[in-house]
Amino acid sequence: MRLILALFITPALFNQPLAARQGEGNQGSRAQRSSVGIAAGLGDNGYNRLEGFPFQLGIAARSEGPEPFLGRAVAMIRTDPAGGLDAVGYSFRGEKLFLGSRRIAVGVEVYSEVRAIESRGISSIENSLSAGIFHSDYRDYHNRQGAVAFASYAPRDSPLSAGIEVRTERHDLVASGNPGSIFENSTPWRLQPLIAEGKVHSASAAVRYDNRARRPAGLARGWKIDAKIMQAFGGDLNIPQVGLVLPDGTRGPPLAGLPTMEATFTKGFLDVRRYNAVGDASLNLRFVAEGILNNEVLPPQFQHALGGPGSLPGLPGFPDDPAAATMPAMDCGARDFQVSTSPRNFLATRFFPFYGCDRYVLFQAQLEGYFGFQIGDADLDLRDEGLALNLELIPRWVLFFDAAKAWVQGNIGPFPRSDEDLRYDAGGGIAFGDLGFYVAVPLEGDDKSAQFVVRLGSRF
Repeated sequence: MRLILALFITPALFNQPLAARQGEGNQGSRAQRSSVGIAAGLGDNGYNRLEGFPFQLGIAARSEGPEPFLGRAVAMIRTDPAGGLDAVGYSFRGEKLFLGSRRIAVGVEVYSEVRAIESRGISSIENSLSAGIFHSDYRDYHNRQGAVAFASYAPRDSPLSAGIEVRTERHDLVASGNPGSIFENSTPWRLQPLIAEGKVHSASAAVRYDNRARRPAGLARGWKIDAKIMQAFGGDLNIPQVGLVLPDGTRGPPLAGLPTMEATFTKGFLDVRRYNAVGDASLNLRFVAEGILNNEVLPPQFQHALGGPGSLPGLPGFPDDPAAATMPAMDCGARDFQVSTSPRNFLATRFFPFYGCDRYVLFQAQLEGYFGFQIGDADLDLRDEGLALNLELIPRWVLFFDAAKAWVQGNIGPFPRSDEDLRYDAGGGIAFGDLGFYVAVPLEGDDKSAQFVVRLGSRF
């Protein structure tokens, strides 16, 4: 047995598939030896307004042989936990691999973690830098504790992979915290949305097909298709008791009619991407549809919102003040007013009444190519350092168009909700590998103000 000691300052160190981290299926003695690793790093969320730095410290172990057992135990130490959130989270995971390079895996995990409602098309490193430097956290969150049993099939030489899982969880509301940032540090953080608290049991199945190949110039061609279906089959979810925040800033009388939400919904996800060679350029197309498949209203922590750098960069993202933007994110009215809970162990009691919409469709088109010159002699690939970031010294031009529409299934108790009309934007920019500088403008509405966006990842 060999002992490995490593320090990685990178998000999601322990959330990567263990088989991928350990190099399962590679030739040589590595696949035949047991090992124990001690590692530290940032959690999947990176720096955020609920946890501050979610610093991970844990141990990972691997047994001998071509069909190893992989295990890990991780403590999540939060440097600035928000009210209602424990200072330490945890994850205990065990995974057994079968059939060598065919990469069949089954396993279980028990966890207590802060979970983003959705990534909103923004990577963890982008969100961390935005929160830590500019006091702008693109994501909203909830706390979940529970267990999952899973199985996956990912043959090494096939574009097809699949997985199934069964979860049982408890979801809890957490208010925005008070971590610092370099700029705008005196500004309050954006409010969190209310979620439906309680237990939820679910099962899901996912399939991926990815046959993309890289052309000599570095542009992709081929298909990438992701599909997932989730069935919630029981639980007890309740919207917390709240009152409207009145114009003078005080909390009004408790609202009546707050629902117990059904935990028996069916939710689907489909993401189809096509990468096409057009001469020396690449025309990339993407269609996404996600949301409720039956006639129920989704609990807020399963809803969706669009707008901002990750989806429609010509539309501003979530405003801290609902009156601060003339064209806010597509959230089906979630941030049109504020509510306040009864006092708990929170730093703040104000929230937005829900998160977003019950279903949406998104279309994106992007044309890109190289200018034909380079600035230096070598690229900077940080993937070997544990960061999913590659900087190319050959600049690439990018033109894009986006369109989206979203719907609701109805109101949530007394909280009014509304469908989002079709919105679209267009723009362009210059990219150096994953580092891109873009300008986007909305193509409808009275306000055609341009939005300048810096990204540390491809749009899709």
